[in-house]
Amino acid sequence: NYKQKLTNPLTDKDFMEGMKQGKFVKHPKHEGLVAFLHYSAVRITEALNMKREQFHITPTVLFPDIGHRLKGSRSTPPLQIPIDAPFVESIVDSVRVTKKDKRVWPYCRKTGYNIVHRVFFYPHYHRLTRITQFFLEGFTIPQVQSWTGLSLRALNYYIGLVDISKMGVSLRQKTRGN
Repeated sequence: NYKQKLTNPLTDKDFMEGMKQGKFVKHPKHEGLVAFLHYSAVRITEALNMKREQFHITPTVLFPDIGHRLKGSRSTPPLQIPIDAPFVESIVDSVRVTKKDKRVWPYCRKTGYNIVHRVFFYPHYHRLTRITQFFLEGFTIPQVQSWTGLSLRALNYYIGLVDISKMGVSLRQKTRGN
């Protein structure tokens, strides 16, 4: 339960500042978990269930294979997260220090929530941020569905947030032109 539900996505600047100033008790694991949530838009439980074998690391791309999603019956293809994106090295380091057949982030849901909360409000905030950013950047509904495994019904909420944001920006542009 959140004290305050946030509906404005996290900016890249706020993400960078939060990660630099955040309190991470165990490095790289705690920082890696938060970065993974931010880039992947997975649910906290999906992240906490990830095993080492679900990650493929190349020199330029991290491929996490989430597999079957928790809600609904969708499986998604492996995601592609650039290695050179900020704080992705903490995800890679988390994977590398994990033993075979073990979970990368071996915490209970409550501990995972607390790790995120020390830096950024609550885990779903990263999901909201990633999905709305994808829509703002012009990705299509099928593309975002492939990334997240969400149904069209579930994506409607995020599409509405993006549309409201674009509508507000369009008002600003019209008033400047007159």
